[in-house]
Amino acid sequence: MKIRLLVCAAVVAVTAIKTSEVFFAETGKKDLRGPQTQVGTPELLLDQAKREFDAFHNDQVVPLLDQVIAKLTAGGQNQKPELLTLAYELRARARFNLGDSAAAEQDFSALLLINPGYKLSEGISVRVRDVFESVRKLTVGQLNISMTPEGDVLIDGKAIPVTANSQLIDLPVGEHSVAVSRPGYRPVSQKVNVVAGDVIPVVLTLERVSSTLAVISIPEAVDVLLDGTPKGQTTRIPTATDGSATLLLTDLQTGPHRVQLRRDCYKEVEKTITIEQHGDIKTEPLKLVPAVANVTFQTSEPNTMLVVDGQTKGLTPASLPVCEGLHVIEVRGPKGRFVDRREWKTGDAVTLTADLRAAFPIVASRSGAGLPVEQLRGNIVSSLASVKSVLVYTPADTELTAAMRDASVPPDWLAAELGGGQAIVRVPKEVKRDLVKKLTTRLQVQGLAAVSSGQDPYLVTVLLFAAGSGEPDVVTVNLADAAARAKTLEMLAAPLPPMLRPSLETSVVDLAGVQGAVVIRPDGVGAKMGLEAGDVIVAASGSPIKAVADLRAKIATMRPDAAQISLDVKKGPGGAQRTVTGSVAMVPETLPLQDPGLLYNRALITMQDMSKTGTAMEQSALHVNLGIVMMRLGNWEDALVELAAAKLPDGAGVSAGTVAYLTGRCEEALGHAANATAAYTKAAASPKARLSSEGPLVAPLALQKLHPRGGG
Repeated sequence: MKIRLLVCAAVVAVTAIKTSEVFFAETGKKDLRGPQTQVGTPELLLDQAKREFDAFHNDQVVPLLDQVIAKLTAGGQNQKPELLTLAYELRARARFNLGDSAAAEQDFSALLLINPGYKLSEGISVRVRDVFESVRKLTVGQLNISMTPEGDVLIDGKAIPVTANSQLIDLPVGEHSVAVSRPGYRPVSQKVNVVAGDVIPVVLTLERVSSTLAVISIPEAVDVLLDGTPKGQTTRIPTATDGSATLLLTDLQTGPHRVQLRRDCYKEVEKTITIEQHGDIKTEPLKLVPAVANVTFQTSEPNTMLVVDGQTKGLTPASLPVCEGLHVIEVRGPKGRFVDRREWKTGDAVTLTADLRAAFPIVASRSGAGLPVEQLRGNIVSSLASVKSVLVYTPADTELTAAMRDASVPPDWLAAELGGGQAIVRVPKEVKRDLVKKLTTRLQVQGLAAVSSGQDPYLVTVLLFAAGSGEPDVVTVNLADAAARAKTLEMLAAPLPPMLRPSLETSVVDLAGVQGAVVIRPDGVGAKMGLEAGDVIVAASGSPIKAVADLRAKIATMRPDAAQISLDVKKGPGGAQRTVTGSVAMVPETLPLQDPGLLYNRALITMQDMSKTGTAMEQSALHVNLGIVMMRLGNWEDALVELAAAKLPDGAGVSAGTVAYLTGRCEEALGHAANATAAYTKAAASPKARLSSEGPLVAPLALQKLHPRGGG
């Protein structure tokens, strides 16, 4: 009973001292027991206290150590235990020197609570040692502990190595927990009550209940599976040049077990481990062999980016190792994309020539025949794969979702075009055009595609939108009819009609009973060559001419820089024959405003990618036709910009009068009546101008706009 009372008194005394130390340390006020509180770290204060102790200034030592102990026990936590025990020892010795043995006992008691196996420093007086040992006898007991097999034991949560041979461990009096938790063994946990001065025997014998398997891989960062269940990943050893740290697999029972090692771009390793009796098993380092193919890229387009499975890999040309397996490889550039989707095998060495095509990712789809939309998209992508000018493909879901979110595109924006039913609200063309523009910008493509099928899953409708277009090209692909499908592919692959054509700038006609092309109105280079009204052209550069079609076909093969063309001409059907020579002229030609066989969205992309260099006539012809395509798609403002850039002279054929008439059509569509009237008036004053080289005259068309039938 006396021992228990003494220990309790020591704890109460220590608590009271800590409280006063914290108060004076935090307020900075002068401690009544010593000098004013010093400022500094616990280490600096302890060092100062040692110097004062060596100088026999014990009255200065105690308040300094009060501050050290207060700082190290703030918040009820023992911070830096080694430093704290030194502070308690030095303060106990200083208090003993000041004649306060009871306070010294309290400090030694607090010290032994932190470290019951503490040993006093060398050179301490026998009297102080006697006080310390007397406190130890009242506050410390011992465990005589052993464990089979040896290893770490948790005593009050602290790991202590224990062998099969008995060893003594000092502990404060009271109850303590002893626990062992080791892979492959049944956990052990018990409580031990330590009595002052007594030795408590503890013998631990661990029972083996399962096995462990230590796995080392070469290289590291390998996923390990046990019997098909992921068990973690091997890690790197910083100092090692080869091999990973050990990954321990636990709780293995007797019998066979399948171990699999996986890492991207490596061949999978599989090993069967058979456990006959429980134990700790370690495999030899398991080495994985690289599984890669090598791909070389070639492209004639500059500034193209290489992308593999959505990850940017740098600019082309390049040679790139590709992991074994299925990969989507893209080459992206300003004029389009190249997409290669295939299963790669280890050792493959392939050179891919990336011919970029205008890219149309499928951004919306609907299947009305119960066919999964994924299969619908796959069917149309494979069917159109051979088209050299257009690339219709399925984008990655994550890429498309992010782009639609960033562009604020609603998911049902094309539902009406895909046959979503009468209840679907059709998005206005202007809004649709803006959404197409934003989405193509975020996807970095030239256009967008949408696909749908009705009750017949093999009859697929494809919508193609060029960037900035609100009206699509509508293409029907019959997957079940090879001939119909081939015709559709031919239309998609067809080149644009020429925007410049060779011409004699002379009007010719066919007359019944006359073999040859009859000149009715010589003009331009034809007039310069000497052609006259009534002449009959019967041969051109050695080729017989029986009709106007023959002459046009022959002239179509001529280029402005080619040799001169020679024409055999008769003056009337029975007149004398003569030969005239000269060079053909290159004159602008226009696309039709309405042609079901012409894909205007694709034409827009093609013409926007055409070179902005060339002769003034070539550039003017390009601007006129871009204007026509914009008109067909309803982009009236853009059409006016292109038409204004076309600088054609007055005269016959496609000329300034043609541009004026087309400008009037745009202004009329925009509701600009005054501007439309001015443009039509200019077109009406161009008697030789035509909508196309062989098309109608624009003057009568303009007059009809100015004075419609039934008008005043």
